[in-house]
Amino acid sequence: MHLTPKENRDLVISKSRNGRGIFTRRNFAPQEVVFKITGTMMTCNEEDDMDEETRANTYRYDEQFYISPKERIGDFLNHSCDPNAKVVKRGKSLFIEAIKSIPKGKEVFIDYSTIIASDDSWKMNCNCGSKRCRMIIGMFKSLPKEIREKYISFDIVPSYILEL
Repeated sequence: MHLTPKENRDLVISKSRNGRGIFTRRNFAPQEVVFKITGTMMTCNEEDDMDEETRANTYRYDEQFYISPKERIGDFLNHSCDPNAKVVKRGKSLFIEAIKSIPKGKEVFIDYSTIIASDDSWKMNCNCGSKRCRMIIGMFKSLPKEIREKYISFDIVPSYILEL
């Protein structure tokens, strides 16, 4: 796997609770970009045909497209039911942005449910270890109402997920 010079300076891929994850080499402030999601753009039909591990690591880009970060840093972003980062779309790019302070040496997490739209059928058992663990990760609309409302009020869910 190849990291860009900035990624290599700010982040490290290391052993985590669930395989390998992305850890910080420095402090990140709330709303600071942690890294840009790069990879292969594909349609939902192409995404359906790929192996399960690759498919599970794709990011929803819009109504029709997904990004596969295979062999890139985004491939190692893990889930937590108590996330410290979110996916943000700016222009034609997706970024991982801190939603709260992430101290040096901590793992970066998003809540996968925030990037799973109502027309996606993917779900998995959760093993995040958070006190707030929901045990199942699924589409955004399947989250408990109070969590959906909290995530919307804190702008944690990309608008294209809310629209689908």
